[in-house]
Amino acid sequence: MFNYPELKNLSENKSEQALVTKVVVELFRHSLKENNPSRPNSELLLTPEGRELAMDHGEALNPSSGVAVAGASLMDRAAETAMLTMLANEIGIDTADSLATMEEKVGQYLPVGKKLYRDERLGFALGKGATGEEGMSAFKGGRYLNWLTKDSDRQVVAEKDLITTSYLRQAGNIAELLERYQAVGNNFNRLINDKDKREKYGYKLERYLVSHQGVAESFIAKVLEIQEGISARDQFADALGNGWAENCGVHIEIINDANGQRSFATYQESDGTKKELLISPETLAAIIKEREDLEKVCQKD
Repeated sequence: MFNYPELKNLSENKSEQALVTKVVVELFRHSLKENNPSRPNSELLLTPEGRELAMDHGEALNPSSGVAVAGASLMDRAAETAMLTMLANEIGIDTADSLATMEEKVGQYLPVGKKLYRDERLGFALGKGATGEEGMSAFKGGRYLNWLTKDSDRQVVAEKDLITTSYLRQAGNIAELLERYQAVGNNFNRLINDKDKREKYGYKLERYLVSHQGVAESFIAKVLEIQEGISARDQFADALGNGWAENCGVHIEIINDANGQRSFATYQESDGTKKELLISPETLAAIIKEREDLEKVCQKD
């Protein structure tokens, strides 16, 4: 977690100070999936061990489900991971529960709204054309991130490939989601100026977003490229090979206080050390703009 001293001073008794609030976003890869050649990859679920590991991950994060929402790609293994992680502290949630069962149990004490949403921007796709085939070959060779960062955008443009989720497409998708949560952070900070709202929600919101290998990594790589240079990006991609392991990813804190809003990302590098990044709004805007420009080129006749 980002070591931000002002967060230690959360107190409504200090009325002369601006309220400090944060939105915590845990963005990570799904847990261990089953190996079943008879089923399409998109339909593969978590193994029993994968379900246990997802809940263990949740226990380590110590989620507060009352202020949390789970997000996942369209694949059920991502949704299973998100729910088991977010609900790890809830009595009555079992690792054997299906998605429907978990949602039913949560619905018993959640009168309105949903605790799980699906977002295709958290997913990935490899088309059936040359670009998708090259991406799969790179993955099998353990150089998927290297291919994503250096070759995928050029190839989708050359092939007019509108399906394969390339470097900029994946980075742009995550940048869009973070812009959305920055807006949530601003609204939340205004909301809890009301004492009744503070008593109901506290000072923190939590989001547990589960994706797939290469998605969150593309975003971090692009942030590094913009803020620290191509060599920092390449070092990151080369070290990770295909990407983070199951249940691993990036911890993001969007903090609002008297100084405005700032977004911090923390992740573990390949050697086990932690890297912290301050992600500027300009960086997010630049990533989204580059992704939009890529799509325009791909769609030209």
